[in-house]
Amino acid sequence: MEDLFETIVNLKKSGEPAALAIIIKTIGSTPRRDGAKMVILKNGKTIGTMGGGDLEKRVIEEALEAIRRSEPKIASFTLDREKGKLDMMCGGELEVYIEPILPDDKVIIFGAGHITKALAPVLQKSGFLVSVIDDSPELLQKDKFPEIEDLRLTDMEKSAKELPSDPNAYIVLLSRGFSRDEAILRELIQKDFKYIGMIGSGKKIKAMEENLRKQGVQKEAFSKLRAPIGLDIGGETPEEIAISIAAEIIAVKKGKLEILKKKGGREDVAK
Repeated sequence: MEDLFETIVNLKKSGEPAALAIIIKTIGSTPRRDGAKMVILKNGKTIGTMGGGDLEKRVIEEALEAIRRSEPKIASFTLDREKGKLDMMCGGELEVYIEPILPDDKVIIFGAGHITKALAPVLQKSGFLVSVIDDSPELLQKDKFPEIEDLRLTDMEKSAKELPSDPNAYIVLLSRGFSRDEAILRELIQKDFKYIGMIGSGKKIKAMEENLRKQGVQKEAFSKLRAPIGLDIGGETPEEIAISIAAEIIAVKKGKLEILKKKGGREDVAK
């Protein structure tokens, strides 16, 4: 049991998606009893067992689907070949609860100004792991971000250059000044992230794209950029803008962004 839980902890740390399957109900003859557990990796390999055979094969299939959908589920099985359910002769029935083991969603914010001060705690309370990066010791103070553990006082362009691709990470650019934003974006735009959003007017975004394309950045790279960042809720204050950004990030996480755009959400001007 300890080995299984240690495996789950290590999977969370590694960022490798998986699923935990637990038998929660049995009726009649079954190969395993209530509480039996199995971890299913994204490649279909398993740790632990549901008893083997057709049952285990079906549990793996259900688990991989749960990983793809990022949603838990309960799957029911009848272990009776004659009833046409599974190619097994046990004759019993069981239910398996399947819980995806997914990497923690990360939000990395460049810039520690007023909007970030309002945005960071909202995202933290919404279940994201939040990091704030800035080179200003006056802005990046612990008393301004008491709930955020990962505060990085460092050069933002250098940090962007060293940041590895992470398909589970959301990038928010709220730094100060056109040139700095452009330098940071240049280091990030060709990497693989779940989301990249940047504050700024349509004119600014267009000029920045033109500059970066002259520097060799391909047009296709800008398809992932959400700019101006945030859903268009008419917000003007830092707090209102922070809410619009948080709402957009959550919409991306939940797969609802396209639906919101059709209902009047802010369109991507960086095309």
